Amino acid sequence: MSEPSDSYTRHAAHFERVYDLDDPSPYFATLRRADYRMPVALAGALKAIHRPLSAARGAGETLRVLDFACGYGAIGALLRHDVSISALYAHYAARQWQPADGRRYWPKDIAFFAARRAQGVAFDIGGIDIAGNALAYASALGFVDRAFPENLVDDAPSDGLARFLDGVHLVVESGALGVLLPAAFARVLDCAGGERPPWFLYSPRPDVNWTALETLWAARGYRTASFLGAPVRYRKPLEAQEGADMLRRSRAFGKSDDAIMQGGYFLVDMTLARPEADIDNPAIAQLRGRMVEESSE
Repeated sequence: MSEPSDSYTRHAAHFERVYDLDDPSPYFATLRRADYRMPVALAGALKAIHRPLSAARGAGETLRVLDFACGYGAIGALLRHDVSISALYAHYAARQWQPADGRRYWPKDIAFFAARRAQGVAFDIGGIDIAGNALAYASALGFVDRAFPENLVDDAPSDGLARFLDGVHLVVESGALGVLLPAAFARVLDCAGGERPPWFLYSPRPDVNWTALETLWAARGYRTASFLGAPVRYRKPLEAQEGADMLRRSRAFGKSDDAIMQGGYFLVDMTLARPEADIDNPAIAQLRGRMVEESSE
């Protein structure tokens, strides 16, 4: 894989600076500037998957989900509340948080989201991330039900996480460093790879070499498919150079520019990985139909 460019390194460092603060507003300000769309897409996908996966697993009303690299819990925030992504961004943009403020705004945020709690399908969400402050916020706000501040790339799961994974139905990921996923997902499967192993829904960036993950799926008896059959908008580049660098790196993997960026947005193809026994239970076309139904409700 090509070496990261200066713009890649610069933007990665910027996200790291805002990713684990006491308050999420600087992080969401960066995402708002890029019009980051994946939490919306994944929340919709979770709703679409709920019924068929629950039926396939005999899970009843509650689907157990691991939100991998969940950060401040944006997926759970959108999944459980009558809040649009634009309203989410606007809420955090309405204040001028400074590091000295610490967790000053947490009580107001708890009240804001409690007033907008939505009724709907039930999820038991476990959030995992190495960013302890972000994870604590997601837990305090109820965006995740259980918080696991762990690093699955370097370490085996704790006993608590292993117990959660033993009954997990779905692992969802967006925005994690792609080169780290094979090792992390292998550890998940080591705990959850029993008679009914979980599904994985992830968002592979086009500028990452996914050979290692594809090898893992083959070794563990999984097959993959495009969840929607077409790419979705990921986010805008934070600067022109970032867009140029993304295209250059992706071309090295034989991908056309139109497959990487359209209308000023990076594209990703949400991918569903399922055990071979589940590949037609239900067929991917039925899941896509469920996604259309959820989007129209």
